[in-house]
Amino acid sequence: MKTPDLSVVVLAWNHLDLTRRCVESIRSGTRGAYELIIVDNGSTDGGAAYAREAGDKVVINSQNLGFAAGNNSGLAVAVGTYVAFVNNDTVLPDGWDEPLTQILAGDQGVGMVLPAVTAAGNPVTIRSEPGDTVEVLLPFGEFPSGVVVLLRKAQIEALGGWNEDYERASGEDLDLAFTVWAHGLDVVLDTRVLIHHESQASMKQVPELTALYRRNLDSFLDLWETGPDGPLLDTTDTEDYLRNLERARTAVAWIRRMLAARDEAAVLRKELETASHRAWFRSRS
Repeated sequence: MKTPDLSVVVLAWNHLDLTRRCVESIRSGTRGAYELIIVDNGSTDGGAAYAREAGDKVVINSQNLGFAAGNNSGLAVAVGTYVAFVNNDTVLPDGWDEPLTQILAGDQGVGMVLPAVTAAGNPVTIRSEPGDTVEVLLPFGEFPSGVVVLLRKAQIEALGGWNEDYERASGEDLDLAFTVWAHGLDVVLDTRVLIHHESQASMKQVPELTALYRRNLDSFLDLWETGPDGPLLDTTDTEDYLRNLERARTAVAWIRRMLAARDEAAVLRKELETASHRAWFRSRS
């Protein structure tokens, strides 16, 4: 059997209806040679049984290992030259794979490719209709969401895979983008491919989601304030890497200032609301 050019890793945690729809779009729309790897991350709605039926390869986790560990378990069995990590709450258009893999094949300076999406946590990759541009995102400045992400298998393995230090999900995609940038590689957005995304379908199952997001963001900022200790690629120049870490620290400082301003505004808003309520009650006493 010919080794596939592309390994498509679909990570699923419940929402079997969305997983079916995603898999059907992959089966009907993928043009190049590929293998479909379904990772069921502790689903309780029959997802594991469906994965065994629908995937070329299947990884069944008895519990939800989180976004990073779940994707890494799919990466561990992948054999393609390129790996696409696909959220199960997506629908992929016809021929989605070819433009994205061609970018990686044609430019060794590109480390990560993303399509446009209809919804995401960060607005950088959001589009309402397909475009006609291939854009290099500003390193440490334009933050993508990892709804669908393509990388070279050898490179992401050399980088240590997805960072599993984050709780459940959130922060891993930005961490991976920073890692790619730190090694002097580009993150590219291909607006010609538009993915339909049901934003946060899986994350809505997580209790106290806002607190989780903040904890993971704090973990991200703490890590990149000093820089990770992970392995360097053979192609990475050490001096360039150190300069890129300084750029990452500058971005972290900017994010911290923005968060502090937002927190201060939230406290002020709460104080004003409390004062307004007190004044309202006094006026009627």
